[in-house]
Amino acid sequence: MKESTEEYEGKNCVIFGANSIVGVGIGKFLARSGINLGLVDIDSYKEDTLVEKVMGSRAKVVYRTVSSSSEESFEKAAAEINNSLGGIDCLICTYYFEEERKRIDENDMCVDAWDRWLNHWVLSYFLAMKAIVPYMMQRKAGKVIFVNTTTGYTGEGEGEGGLTGNGSIYECASSSAITGMMTSIARDVIPRGISVNGISLGPGYRDDMESITWTVRLWLSGMCEYACAQILRLY
Repeated sequence: MKESTEEYEGKNCVIFGANSIVGVGIGKFLARSGINLGLVDIDSYKEDTLVEKVMGSRAKVVYRTVSSSSEESFEKAAAEINNSLGGIDCLICTYYFEEERKRIDENDMCVDAWDRWLNHWVLSYFLAMKAIVPYMMQRKAGKVIFVNTTTGYTGEGEGEGGLTGNGSIYECASSSAITGMMTSIARDVIPRGISVNGISLGPGYRDDMESITWTVRLWLSGMCEYACAQILRLY
């Protein structure tokens, strides 16, 4: 697989959710591989040392913040990154549920929690795609990776005597929504030379970053050039 990774050196990749645990891990890996990075995050999750965390000696790194649910802020960030890096070859969307879980009262079905999960996770993925994919369409080439969780398949946390199960009902619904959105978008853009595929993470993902980065390498390498809307589940 080494040869395929080397062929991707010098390309430009946007990571949305770059300050999440997975986003930082993927960013470090790609920077070491010589891939230039546009790091994008929601302002409430901004961390001043983020660029330093993923900086690689061979990679150019730029960082932009966006406002949740603001189409204009996503479009502005995408334009600035495209101009700074000289194009966008791939987009990786990670997620935010680590922070959202801390806010949930598992004994209460909270409408505000639905809004936060849907806006920060599902809607943000859509806005990131909407802002960035047109730059790929201009070049008739690009790769998109959706990082999701296995909860959309398993309903993990349910059946334990409560409706929320530490936030699982919100997470399961959002995870399923992302899977459906990814599948629909993939069918639309693959004729334009853009592949859209996914990674679904199980509960132990924090201890298995190697498997996550291996899967990222697989999707970016070109070895699965004709894969469309496929999801690798990492349990």
